[in-house]
Amino acid sequence: MRKCLFLFLSVFLANLLGAQQFKIGVAYNYMAAPQWDYCIKTYNFSRPFNTEKQPLLTNGVGVSVGYLFKLNHTLKQGINLTYSYFGSLSENQNFNNKLNLHFLSIGYLISFQNPEKSDGFYTDCVFSLTTTGLFRNINGEPFIYDDETSKAFGIGGSINVTEGYNFKLKNNCSLSPYIAVGYTPYLYSPNTEAVINQTKGLVAKSGTAIFSAQAGLCFSFK
Repeated sequence: MRKCLFLFLSVFLANLLGAQQFKIGVAYNYMAAPQWDYCIKTYNFSRPFNTEKQPLLTNGVGVSVGYLFKLNHTLKQGINLTYSYFGSLSENQNFNNKLNLHFLSIGYLISFQNPEKSDGFYTDCVFSLTTTGLFRNINGEPFIYDDETSKAFGIGGSINVTEGYNFKLKNNCSLSPYIAVGYTPYLYSPNTEAVINQTKGLVAKSGTAIFSAQAGLCFSFK
């Protein structure tokens, strides 16, 4: 087992040191997760006394780092790491409720660009393993549920497609505005309902599909 791990790390580091291109991106993220949205809507419906409703977890920010290895003239492959954050805050009299949702994804990146025909346009496709962590704070303090800090972890697989345009800078660097869409067919997170609504299996399923869209900027260098 140790020999296999050492071999994997050796190959990975060798490829990393020979990386053809590095990419760093920041983006605005929009997300729709039907089961999670339903939990928040149920929370709001069951608390009509709250003057400010709990917003859905739809708006967030994200950062990504990619390593591309040269495959041929138009096609490259590599590794991509992405972190995203979504927050939902409602402020009522003597009661502030905050949901903090974190995404961490690692994936296989395929990048296509034909410099002779695309005129700077490129397409990236990422197949990722996605993990999530949802936490809740009340009046600035972690929410305790069943004598434990309220939290929910999740895992699933996702695909993300990006379309961008490279503006060349000096020293083999470029700046790229881009848009992207993503889809997670099923993300398993059985405790999300308990974190949001203090119920389990009553109003939502143990997992959800996720649709997402991003708009951002990517800086790349060789």
